[in-house]
Amino acid sequence: MFVGKRMKTDVITVSPGDTLRQANDLLKEHRIHHLPVVEGGRLVGIVTGTDIRNGTLERTAPGGEGSTAAENRRVTEIMTRNVVTLSPMDTIEDAALILHRKRFGAIPVVENRKLVGILAKADILAAFLDTLDIEGIGVRVEVMLQRDTGAVLRLIRQVGEMELEIRSLVLSSLGKEYVAFLRLSTIDVATVKEKLREAGFRVPDIAEFLE
Repeated sequence: MFVGKRMKTDVITVSPGDTLRQANDLLKEHRIHHLPVVEGGRLVGIVTGTDIRNGTLERTAPGGEGSTAAENRRVTEIMTRNVVTLSPMDTIEDAALILHRKRFGAIPVVENRKLVGILAKADILAAFLDTLDIEGIGVRVEVMLQRDTGAVLRLIRQVGEMELEIRSLVLSSLGKEYVAFLRLSTIDVATVKEKLREAGFRVPDIAEFLE
């Protein structure tokens, strides 16, 4: 999965000379929280709803005096200039890691120094939901495996012998083992677990994952 396939390309932006009132109006109108700041097509900064609120409050005296002057401050006064960016060829996994570590809500996407899109947490979530294919009919089964590809292949062959479609398969490390999260095209989870256990696979109860 690549950022270029998941980013929004119809990006709402502001210019450095726009006022905080104009920026805030755009946020409310489009129900967004981040505004890339663009000048001549190039990304020069980013401003968020929190930045605007803070930038307005710090210039507003108790009782509301000075609120108009605060709202007429320019975006360039409060924007973040050293912007963390992505490229369209970055992976969704890398983007998710950056958002998590930096606690960002969205990241601008830049190509040849030009703003070409923006990727938000919601876009990443949608990408993973599509990959896991959880909207269709099916059940998820967890299977513990030895950490080798042969064990994974045996599991796939066993599912094939059961004439079930694998809608998604995710492997995760758990100590010295793999846990395989299978989403299968059936609703009969009890029978699936029984057949896998009969074939020698360890299919743990949910309680084991909650310990």
